[in-house]
Amino acid sequence: MLEAAPPHSTPLTNVGVVTVSYGSGDALTIFLRSLREYHGDLPVVVVDNKPDHESVQGIAQRYGAQYVPIPANPGYGAGMNAGVRALKLGVAAHTPLDAYFFCNPDVRFIEPAIGQLAASLLGDPGAGSIGPRILNEDGSVYPSARNIPSFGTGVGHALFSKIWPGNPWTRAYQDAANYGERRAAGSLSGAAVMVKRSAFEDLSGWDEAYFMHFEDIDLGWRIGNLGLTNVYEPSVSVEHSGAHSTKKHAVAVEQAMTDSAIRFMNKRYTGFWRSPLRWAIHIALRFRGFLKLAILRRNSKENAPS
Repeated sequence: MLEAAPPHSTPLTNVGVVTVSYGSGDALTIFLRSLREYHGDLPVVVVDNKPDHESVQGIAQRYGAQYVPIPANPGYGAGMNAGVRALKLGVAAHTPLDAYFFCNPDVRFIEPAIGQLAASLLGDPGAGSIGPRILNEDGSVYPSARNIPSFGTGVGHALFSKIWPGNPWTRAYQDAANYGERRAAGSLSGAAVMVKRSAFEDLSGWDEAYFMHFEDIDLGWRIGNLGLTNVYEPSVSVEHSGAHSTKKHAVAVEQAMTDSAIRFMNKRYTGFWRSPLRWAIHIALRFRGFLKLAILRRNSKENAPS
């Protein structure tokens, strides 16, 4: 358990918020409305990877957010990096921000959160990032503060999490019994994570080679490699509806998940002497992806209109 960080007075304008939309207009309205309700005026950038689908530009402007369209859809991490660049050219051009708060557009603020998270993060010299408790829509706690996946926990979770949710590999990976106290984590969910500007710059931001999934695990892993801590802070909560836009593109999302998992595990287990381990991981994850895609395609045919 980490002790609470000392008080640190930080105006909200020293924190910038970035979200990436991909056909997320309906969710984005709720996100921005709740953000303004609990936090007032602070710099916000909406990066649109599906430019102006569902009038995202108009929604952003209605709530005083900067709109950044990217027609090529470079992925989540690249979109977040583009949002940071927009903040640097805008509000932070003369006075650098202290931290960036990265959020999915299907997050809803249910209480003041950003000021307390910033105070905790910036008041702790050893912290590189911080994440709130994330609640599902039914009020249950989403396992957002996880251990870095190893060969055993990563592959075990990938293979068995859907058919055996309580399996030991998933429980070890998700740190499932440990969501009641402030603590260090291997990584924090990219749905809502605040990162110190200094740490973000040391890492050159999100790894843009991940199109979708595992970029948050990679970020937390690299923050840990800097000698900094990823802090889970359950005294602050947000609500997350989950996979708003990805539900519409399940097959593509599953393919990206497999590719991203393999990329991360290859980064973690480097060296020629680990080649057999990397091949074993590759085969296991491709097999899991093949089975999942077969199920998705079968269900899609069964649900198709006759």
